[in-house]
Amino acid sequence: MTTHFMNVLRQAFKTFDRANHASFNANLQLLKQLTDELTYRDLHIKEDLFRPHSGAPSQAQGRAPCSYMHIFEDERFSMSLFIVRGSSSIPLHDHPMMFGLLRCIWGKLLVQSYTQQLGPDEPLHYDTDPVVVKVNAEDPCLVSPHSPSAMLTPRKRNYHHITEAGGGVAAFFDILSPPYDVDMPLYGPRSCRFYQPLLEEGQLQLHCIPSPSTYYCDVVDTPKSVLKCAFKCADEAYAETVPETQ
Repeated sequence: MTTHFMNVLRQAFKTFDRANHASFNANLQLLKQLTDELTYRDLHIKEDLFRPHSGAPSQAQGRAPCSYMHIFEDERFSMSLFIVRGSSSIPLHDHPMMFGLLRCIWGKLLVQSYTQQLGPDEPLHYDTDPVVVKVNAEDPCLVSPHSPSAMLTPRKRNYHHITEAGGGVAAFFDILSPPYDVDMPLYGPRSCRFYQPLLEEGQLQLHCIPSPSTYYCDVVDTPKSVLKCAFKCADEAYAETVPETQ
């Protein structure tokens, strides 16, 4: 098993456990530090997966612009891997009321993030049918295996566009909490919505659009050793929350 990946997993369970709410900020920073050190080797991924034409010729020709690897998900957080090829990108989308870490493990990625315009004491609100969102653009962030993870929070940088920036293939590992599919009281599951930025009378706005037809992913298999790590850490975390019986 990969020791460092298990440390990331265990810290994620600790960070996003509501019982540890009082120490959330400290735990989140520790999780980020551990994630900053994660490499593709910790996920037992072979470099061939990142080659521009990995797989058989027929598979390479029909390859999707992006690939997705599911690693773990429960009601607290999800972990996954995305591979972005060539000039492809993950279109501008939202992460409503979520925390997230994006760790580039191969190549280079340009992350353009936006922050919704909210007052310091203005409560967060989940819009089930957004049309236009007023935002501020954050400075573009170029991430690589040699740079820290990019972070988003419910109030900062939770709209972003991710583009391959190295002229080949790039890949990133991400942690999201809570996952999209987890129900929110009154609203139900979160949805991932896509947007187009427009400047109108000096105000930057994101206009909600249908999912772009050019964006789709194929699915790659998760290494069995990584799944084994996830199941082991999940069993440990769940055992800690189950009260002992006499």
